[in-house]
Amino acid sequence: MKKILRLVSRGATTILILFLLGCFYDEGLPETPEDIVVSYAFDIQPIFTNNCTSCHPILVSPPDLTAGNSYNSITNGNYIIANDIDASLLYQRLLGNPGIMPPSGSLPVSDIILVKNWIEQGALNN
Repeated sequence: MKKILRLVSRGATTILILFLLGCFYDEGLPETPEDIVVSYAFDIQPIFTNNCTSCHPILVSPPDLTAGNSYNSITNGNYIIANDIDASLLYQRLLGNPGIMPPSGSLPVSDIILVKNWIEQGALNN
């Protein structure tokens, strides 16, 4: 019986050591979502396309948020101020200040965070 307990104990110790060796921190991975570079084309435009273009297409209700026109429309219309979420009307509208967009209800928090991070990263057309 003692031999069995020693084998189990050694086996458990070996498994624990292997498990701990398998855990490591990779410095190349971002710690928070804010560390991820947000792409306008791949992250922001799809939010507009899926949630906003029914009310903001060409010449219906400014700004025009259709693909190909949205970036110029929101930057030229002063809906965003790069690096300043407090002064960016687009972001304030997503939060409900004043009025919430889209009117059908708020966007998922993950989408709002993407817009926030994109503005804070300089609102680039990337």
